Amino acid sequence: MHIHELADCCTFDEVAVGGNLPATEEYRAFLKKLHPKQILNMRITIPLYRVRYSYMTRRGNVRQSEKFFFATAGEHEELHLEVEMKLKDWFEDENRERPYRAVSNVEILDIGRVAYATLPL
Repeated sequence: MHIHELADCCTFDEVAVGGNLPATEEYRAFLKKLHPKQILNMRITIPLYRVRYSYMTRRGNVRQSEKFFFATAGEHEELHLEVEMKLKDWFEDENRERPYRAVSNVEILDIGRVAYATLPL
């Protein structure tokens, strides 16, 4: 992927005192002015994890399924917590949108790294 394509796909927040400031257009323009040889890391690697979980259907049946998760960083202490929060949020949204298919008692059974996604620049 060319650095210009990456700039078009990303949103940017500038680091500021007390938080971040939206700065997408500024940094898109900045990156498009750079020559690709000015970028030191020419590959972005993102770990992909398989999350196996169980849940109870509205009819009381226990089911198991899996989802996949691109981690924002490599293996870290809060990975399980990060996955748990994302899965919880996903099920809350699903239950709100489809109350007739609501599930409960979601429990993570296993989180395992399955691959690395590499994006060459």
